[in-house]
Amino acid sequence: MSPTSDGKHREAAVRAAEQFVTREYQELIHGAGLLGGVGAQGRCVRLTARLRRADRMDRHCWRELRWLRDLFWLQIGDDPEAPGAAHFCALSPDDPAVHDLCLLAEALGDLLAEIDSVQTQVVSEEKDNAGRDAA
Repeated sequence: MSPTSDGKHREAAVRAAEQFVTREYQELIHGAGLLGGVGAQGRCVRLTARLRRADRMDRHCWRELRWLRDLFWLQIGDDPEAPGAAHFCALSPDDPAVHDLCLLAEALGDLLAEIDSVQTQVVSEEKDNAGRDAA
């Protein structure tokens, strides 16, 4: 279920995401650079700009938020030939930045789970109400 499917909550979703990326902007850009290089940094900057302009969550923003989460969760670094893989591979587990990257990864996961959870709850309530109305 996508948080872009319910008009009522798309604005709240984009505001929550925009507040998060604004609050964590420097850390996200730095982390994206460590994990994916300049290309990942640029993508993160473009996502932030788009969220700041958006009046509701759209499919593009939602896809890019999931990409950012996956970058920080190290789910897109499994191809050693992929652009940016060298950056991820060069990062030492002993680097002090790794702790901050882990905290950001957790926070991104929490943000997306919260947005998705609210959407699921809304859809469930709408189904319950429709069932009561039909009875």
